[in-house]
Amino acid sequence: MATAAAASTSLLAPAAAAASTAPAAPNALLFPSSVPSLRAYPRLLLAFRRPAAAAVADPQGAVLEEEVEVVDQRGPYDDDDGGGYEGGRGPAFTPPTRPRTGKAALLLKRDRTRSKRFLEIQKLRESKKEYDVPTAILLMKQMASAKFKESAEAHFRMNLDPKYNDQQLRATVNLPKGTGQSVKIAVLTQGEKIDEARAAGADIVGGDELIEQIKGGFMEFDKLIATPDMMPKVAGLGKILGPRGLMPNPKAGTVSPNITQAIEEFKKGKVEYRVDKSGIVHIPFGKVDFPEEDLIANFMAVVRSVERNKPSGAKGIYWKTAYLCSSMGPSIKLNIKEMLDYGTESSN
Repeated sequence: MATAAAASTSLLAPAAAAASTAPAAPNALLFPSSVPSLRAYPRLLLAFRRPAAAAVADPQGAVLEEEVEVVDQRGPYDDDDGGGYEGGRGPAFTPPTRPRTGKAALLLKRDRTRSKRFLEIQKLRESKKEYDVPTAILLMKQMASAKFKESAEAHFRMNLDPKYNDQQLRATVNLPKGTGQSVKIAVLTQGEKIDEARAAGADIVGGDELIEQIKGGFMEFDKLIATPDMMPKVAGLGKILGPRGLMPNPKAGTVSPNITQAIEEFKKGKVEYRVDKSGIVHIPFGKVDFPEEDLIANFMAVVRSVERNKPSGAKGIYWKTAYLCSSMGPSIKLNIKEMLDYGTESSN
């Protein structure tokens, strides 16, 4: 404190000497005629803010700093190599990273690893080459090397945006050679239709009691068919059946007054398909152990159905890309023009 007081007195010394040479005025104490130079104020503040150095005025009025003993004022986070914040405020704060979930947690394509089986069968086809339908079916059968009977799948990217009502695609297709798997069908009906459904081959038949069982969690069926008179009662099952894709719908052929025909079609190989949010249609059309002719017949039935049910709001190029694959095999790209022409030749 004594050093700081001495510094402030010495800083004001030039101004005080100038004031003593001038004649004294009555109000000199209240209103001094001269003030200290502005160049002295920053150094004055510096003298009070830095107790480790004292300001000393030389005879010419310049302010010098005289070094005194410096006390170590480093904070607990300061180190000798300059780490941490300047002035001892602590280390830099790094916000914690949240664990990734969902699609963000998946590995990038370049970081994914494939099994030896997949890498071997992948060599059978060229990744960027477009194949015709018979060749693609033959390659798909050769690349199906899993320990179970894989399904044959078709994946079409369409020029559709399903958020618009006139660009939604949802329909059914009857596969002439079947799906290769058994379908367990439940029927919601009443009256004389109950005996008719049982005679047609329905696995589960019921009315109000079946609705109560479904509300209780009963889901041991693959398809649910209902007659139109039961739809007001089925409407309450929307939250249960909707997320599972089991809600009866006229477009899917699961709401029909002709119960016998609906059951027979699904037993023989009727498949429902719809476009997803990305504009892609995924359709299984048989098993890879089917003969090539049967797989081609089922596949071309799918192509004709998708082409026939083209939405009214579809504009420009309808088909973007088309691929075939087995359940556990790599995809095979198809030549769309040859695929559509092959379908026309087959239908003729």
